[in-house]
Amino acid sequence: MPSFKQNGQEYNANIVKVEKQLLPAILAATANNGQSLANWLIKNCVEGDVVDASVKNILQAVNALDAAKLIDWKIAPIQKPQKKRPDVLQSHDGNPVNHAKPDRPSEFDLMMGQERKRRERLGDIENGKLMSEAAALVRNHTNYPHSRAIRERDVLRKEFDRLVAAKTHPNEVLAALKAKQSEFDGVDVTRPHLGN
Repeated sequence: MPSFKQNGQEYNANIVKVEKQLLPAILAATANNGQSLANWLIKNCVEGDVVDASVKNILQAVNALDAAKLIDWKIAPIQKPQKKRPDVLQSHDGNPVNHAKPDRPSEFDLMMGQERKRRERLGDIENGKLMSEAAALVRNHTNYPHSRAIRERDVLRKEFDRLVAAKTHPNEVLAALKAKQSEFDGVDVTRPHLGN
């Protein structure tokens, strides 16, 4: 059987130092803990026939045995959740690469997303129809005489361009163009008037 590098007094002093480093956790003073620590040290910290029971090695033994759930605690250590570390490319710049799969959305989120997309498509289709109708109103405006129709169409086109540049809703664009077109009924508003 291998012998310990430290005598009994040094070994006990090292155990006290380990216990101070483990605070607020407290190891239980059980035969199981003593036997488990000794076995781990004999298995992992042997140099020839000598076992090194240093503070560092005892701490490693406690951590390894605790991870394997082989240590008895009077007061168990607080388990901190592990932080996820990003993977780093094997390069000089160390750019992080996240290979973790994103959290899967719930079925409800998927259904709501599909419904939102469906409504957007319907809205886009409806808005597209309204804008097509507004463009057709400008393009197909007619009046008599022809020169008057050209001037009125030019006024409608400028109004259409102004409303589109202002990002006006298609409903309002169409309503504004119809209102502008109704101003043309009866009187030639595009021709300048001299005097009264």
